[in-house]
Amino acid sequence: MLGLPVCIAALILGVWFVDTAVHRDRVVRNVKVAGETVGGLSDVALRARVQAIADRVAGTQIVIQSELGDAIWVASDLGVSLDVISTYDAVMSTRREGLVNRPLNWLSSLTSSTSAEIDIDIDLSTLEKTLYGTDRLEQLPVEPSVRIGPNELELVPGIPGKIIDVADAAAAIARVIREGSTPTVQVDTVEVATKFSDSTVAELIAEANRSVHTPLRVRLNDYETVIAPAVVASWFVLNLGDSPPTLTLDPSLILPSLEELLMPGNTGAGQAEFDIRNGEVKIISSDGGTACCQADAAGIVVGALEAGHGDQIHVLPNRPAAPREAVDRLEALGVVEKVSSFTTKYACCVGRVTNIQKFAEIVSGNWIKPGGRLSLNEVVGRRTEEKGFVPGGFISKGHLVEDIGGGVSQFATTIFNAALRAGLDFEYYQAHSIYFERYPYGLEATISYPRPDLVITNPTPFGVLVWNSWTDESITVDIYSTSNVQVTLEEPTETPVDLCTRVKTMRLRTWQDGSEEADYFFATYRPEEGLNCDGTPSDPDQTTTTIAPEDTEGDGDQSESSTNTVPVTTTSIANSN
Repeated sequence: MLGLPVCIAALILGVWFVDTAVHRDRVVRNVKVAGETVGGLSDVALRARVQAIADRVAGTQIVIQSELGDAIWVASDLGVSLDVISTYDAVMSTRREGLVNRPLNWLSSLTSSTSAEIDIDIDLSTLEKTLYGTDRLEQLPVEPSVRIGPNELELVPGIPGKIIDVADAAAAIARVIREGSTPTVQVDTVEVATKFSDSTVAELIAEANRSVHTPLRVRLNDYETVIAPAVVASWFVLNLGDSPPTLTLDPSLILPSLEELLMPGNTGAGQAEFDIRNGEVKIISSDGGTACCQADAAGIVVGALEAGHGDQIHVLPNRPAAPREAVDRLEALGVVEKVSSFTTKYACCVGRVTNIQKFAEIVSGNWIKPGGRLSLNEVVGRRTEEKGFVPGGFISKGHLVEDIGGGVSQFATTIFNAALRAGLDFEYYQAHSIYFERYPYGLEATISYPRPDLVITNPTPFGVLVWNSWTDESITVDIYSTSNVQVTLEEPTETPVDLCTRVKTMRLRTWQDGSEEADYFFATYRPEEGLNCDGTPSDPDQTTTTIAPEDTEGDGDQSESSTNTVPVTTTSIANSN
């Protein structure tokens, strides 16, 4: 009895010794690699089997999935391979580790199988080159840039990019191949910083805005004007190709801009203007004369802005005007037909009518180039008695009062509706806070100096001409261009905002190429004169109406912005604010 276990142990060791000797140069029993049984294979057979597995791994299609997208590659293109020698050694050493454990491992092999791990090698440089060589798995960073705001340059923040995390991809690929599972791997991404920081570009913008804010006064012949800050801002060019980056005035942008702005200072052939005769567009010019400007005019402007001497009057040199030069410039705008018109009525013979007609006279004949803008306040300036304006009614802090130039919001509303129906956009507009029945409900604009302004922009490929006419009882704004858009206005809808009423109107534009674009216009009206939306007095110091509503126009001042519609730029249907 005591010798029986010893005999059994001796018997097992003897069988193990004999079997091990037989398999000295072979794989032990019941060993698998990459899902294939290789137990008992000879040295040569195992090498051939491992090589076949390596070839299969190299041809495996691997799907890379990430938040940036998906892509498929053959493993060899990703630098993935199986290390044949290392894998061969791993198979041959399976269940042969440790002298004491070998008999037990051999005994276990008689009843169960075990797997040898394949050795996956990934060339990271090849993997990186392949992954980064496709746009599908790369989101490039967007460098910070500049845009032209109403009165200065503004920062457009940069956006970091994203790329595949190569280390994570390598680990995931090796794991799925070893496991023999579906060759689809989910990989993480890493953020790629912009080359230049927002703060770096912001510092350049702050320096450039010193020039933008300089009141640049220029004169050509007998014509003198102040260049608007937005125009000066458009002359700056950001160069991110330099290190460090630069934001500088570009003389090549200045001269064409001056030629356009100073056309009223041209003489003879250098001067041309639109005229409307019997509803037809004409261009009037004469022979001979001068035009803006000689090439060194750009240098004069750059010097004035960099030195901060904008308050001085800078006389720009003119040049001989070429025949038909000014005419060709206007003809190229494509202003050939009336595309919209709008009329509003007023009571005859009150002060506000004088202001409306004077305002219309100054604005009439102005044109907007494709992509350009027209600011009513920049064109007309402050309304003063010296310019011919008289007292008229307007809204101040929710009350109807009177001041020089009051009433001109009727012209603003008229041109707003004409531009709206011509398919034009608005960089800035603001509706009245009190509704006047003579205007379209929810589709109107107020104006005061310097704010609120009405700024019209031209998104079409053609120039836009504003032509105004008036009688003792009405004002009409006609828009001339080339017809390229059909405009449909939906009925306005109302939404209560406390005691106020918010009016929303949708405009649908169908462009010549068949594309459609919807945008929205808003107005928020007080419950009554002198009240905010929450019922509190808009101006506690004033509780009575100064003048009769029929003699007023409701020119808005800055105080209206708290109760009125937020100024908006018309946008696509995706943005309904």
